[in-house]
Amino acid sequence: MTLLKGERQSLEDTVLSLRCELRVLYENLRDKNDQLAILERDVRILKRENEHLRGRTGDKNGCCVVKSSSELCDDVIRRLREEIADRDRAIGDLNASVMRLTRQLAQCQDGVHSKEDEIMKLQNEIDIFRQVVRPLTQKIIESRRSEGAYDCWSAGVESTRVISLFEPRIKRTAISAEPLSAFSGGEGDLVKIPKTHQSRELIKSAILDNDFMKNLEMIQIKEIVDCMYPVQYAAGSLIIKEGDVGSIVYVMEAVSSIKGR
Repeated sequence: MTLLKGERQSLEDTVLSLRCELRVLYENLRDKNDQLAILERDVRILKRENEHLRGRTGDKNGCCVVKSSSELCDDVIRRLREEIADRDRAIGDLNASVMRLTRQLAQCQDGVHSKEDEIMKLQNEIDIFRQVVRPLTQKIIESRRSEGAYDCWSAGVESTRVISLFEPRIKRTAISAEPLSAFSGGEGDLVKIPKTHQSRELIKSAILDNDFMKNLEMIQIKEIVDCMYPVQYAAGSLIIKEGDVGSIVYVMEAVSSIKGR
């Protein structure tokens, strides 16, 4: 969106500059038209005087002098007309540029409005998601605490994953959740579980692979990583099915058991 706003501002500045140039050209054209009108009037006067002199005298030298003055005025008028024609073409080109840039500006404005609408829609979805996730997550944390589930937590990759022992290796997935104050202990602090650097990178990578969660702020992603805890399920257990509310983040990796001889 920042890029679109910058392009829109640049186009607005360009359109304004072109309009200023057009205004200057119009003023110059008006001045040239005034000069042309004066010269045409002078030419008409000179032609009348020339005709008058021709009627009164047959002096060849005098006729040549008058004729030279008339031709000089004609040359000036011709040059002015050519200059005016050139300015007319330049004005036409500038008008075409203004119209083209105006269309581009309108397209950029439409793009900005579309992005703003999309951001508003996503913000509304996040607000709804928070309202759903917070109470559910709080209940889960309280249930885990009451069952003493935190006593078995330890550092390591396994401490941040749901493990299936008898399934082939599958692509890890992430199901959305919100890392806000709902993940809090009895005194309102976030419950953070120790993890190795490798474990934290694994969780972060899974979150960034998720189409929705990759748009969260980095501080929110960090809170999710800090608060994830280990759970083990037996083979064939139903963890979550399509259509369920995504109230918990799962980072899952299948592990194949290796038996020695």
